[in-house]
Amino acid sequence: MPQISDTELARLKQAVEELTTLNQIATAVNVSMSIDKITSIIVERCRKRVNAAQGAIFLLDDNEDTSDRFRTFVRQADTTDGGVPFHLNNSLLGWMLKHKSILLSNSPDSDERLAGVNFEKLGIRSLIATPLLSRKGMTGLLVLFNKGVDGAFDERDERFLGIVSTQIAKVIENAKLFEQEMRLASMEKDLKLAQSIQQGFLPKQQVADDRFDLYGFNVPAREVGGDYYDMIRLSDRQVFVSLGDVAGKGLPAALLTGNAQAVLRSQLHRRESPDLKQLADCLNNLICDFTGPDQYLTAVFGVFDAGDGSFRYINAGHLPPLFLRRTGAIEKPDLANVVIGVLPDMPFDIYENHLDPGDAVYFYTDGVTEALNPQDELYGDARFERFLHDRLSLSPEQLCSALKSELAVYRGGAEQSDDITMLGLRRR
Repeated sequence: MPQISDTELARLKQAVEELTTLNQIATAVNVSMSIDKITSIIVERCRKRVNAAQGAIFLLDDNEDTSDRFRTFVRQADTTDGGVPFHLNNSLLGWMLKHKSILLSNSPDSDERLAGVNFEKLGIRSLIATPLLSRKGMTGLLVLFNKGVDGAFDERDERFLGIVSTQIAKVIENAKLFEQEMRLASMEKDLKLAQSIQQGFLPKQQVADDRFDLYGFNVPAREVGGDYYDMIRLSDRQVFVSLGDVAGKGLPAALLTGNAQAVLRSQLHRRESPDLKQLADCLNNLICDFTGPDQYLTAVFGVFDAGDGSFRYINAGHLPPLFLRRTGAIEKPDLANVVIGVLPDMPFDIYENHLDPGDAVYFYTDGVTEALNPQDELYGDARFERFLHDRLSLSPEQLCSALKSELAVYRGGAEQSDDITMLGLRRR
């Protein structure tokens, strides 16, 4: 039987110990743990393996654009050591970022690489630091302090950390990815809930009777959007209609949209002949008070009287409503007030139009006319007006359904760039 030298035996023993520690770390951690828990286990196992009194992992913060991008993520210490917690100084940080290799120092106070720190005052006699390298580069540091009692880190410790650091970096990176996936899943769940809430603000039932047809639809570009429409019967004769578009997209726009609808509905307490100017003033001042200058609302809202066909409305910086006459003519009154939410105490003018039997009026947001095809060409005002003219005989519900199909075909494979909302009212 061949004899094994003491040197070879020591080397094999060290290899076994290294593999044992790696196996202990692999067995003890899983990606579903928090980063704090995983790094705590790693530091503790490594600290005990090299007989260090203290240890810490410092991770690079990807979101920080400053020179001090490292933050102490976890620290483990032998309670009998009594060392003072260590914070990375610029010397060690700069050296590790530049060289990305192991730094071993058994006399840190006289080490030029670590100038600027009074290690004796901190109770640190020796240290060894290894970079945590992943596919993205250097993601952090593992630093161990004070080898044994007056001991010194050696090449065996350096070898061990060189082996273990690559595995540590992978484990931490996977745990970070898992946390990101969990956060994204939580955000997706919240967005679905927000979508459900926002859809709940839209009218549950279409309003119509034997004197008029009224229909609207909304297709948000994202889970939640900044468009809305509303219809509320005020009396046997009168119905309130509203359509608006909040600047921006996503949750901020959706929140403002919900607030705008809530304010409008709350002000309709008289149930008949509401004061449209007072309605606009209240909504405008509220948004001015509680939002920034980059959040505002364009809207058109008014009251249709089914008895005489009159329609009184306010246009607050929105696209002009299109009055589709039974003769085929399209009227586009270029009358509008300032947008809502920019300047407080602004006066709002009321406009009035009339619908004869067979006439209709359509309100829409710019997601209709600014729909893009794969060649980045706008659907456009002229095409939209031709679409309305060619479907003069359709009810608002039939026309809205046809428009959704028309825009889907026009976009082809192009992504929907903006919320699409339309509301149509036709006097029978």
